[in-house]
Amino acid sequence: MRNTLAGLPRRSPPPELVSRLQVLASREALRRRRKMSFEAFFAHVLDESRLFFQNVLRPYAVPAAGGLASTVVLFALLSPALTIRRGELADVPIGLSTEVSVESSLSLGITGEYMDIVVEVWVDEQGKMTSYSIPRGQAWSKDLAIVRGLENTLLLTKFTPATLFGQKAAGRARVTIRRSHVDVIG
Repeated sequence: MRNTLAGLPRRSPPPELVSRLQVLASREALRRRRKMSFEAFFAHVLDESRLFFQNVLRPYAVPAAGGLASTVVLFALLSPALTIRRGELADVPIGLSTEVSVESSLSLGITGEYMDIVVEVWVDEQGKMTSYSIPRGQAWSKDLAIVRGLENTLLLTKFTPATLFGQKAAGRARVTIRRSHVDVIG
């Protein structure tokens, strides 16, 4: 039987089988090389991912770049219209606080030797005098006629109240009454 079998014509494998066997052998060799070291495995993963991104993302690259460029151009054209405009305010910035000042005053009609009358006045939020005091060393403070005249003058004087953060507040001022005019020192 051996001789009979040896006498049979030799059959050649089909060409597809040869190429399939070569592909299988190549894949097995690649698989063995990948498992040999971490660097080889990492290089293989990098090659596979590079191939994937080239095959998948390349068809979308031109449309995506065009969309990005058109977005930038449209944003550059429309962004000046999106600015927020500050309202024009006719508001004058206020100081943190202001002192009491005299709005209008009546003449005291000082006669005699007294040139200046200095008084410290407390004013409420409405601009009305609530109290006053006479500093020491004032010679006129013993003259009751001048003191009564001063009280009447202070009661009829209109004061501008002090302000604190823009709100009216009580305050005090040192008022100097001279024969010709009134000086106020907050």
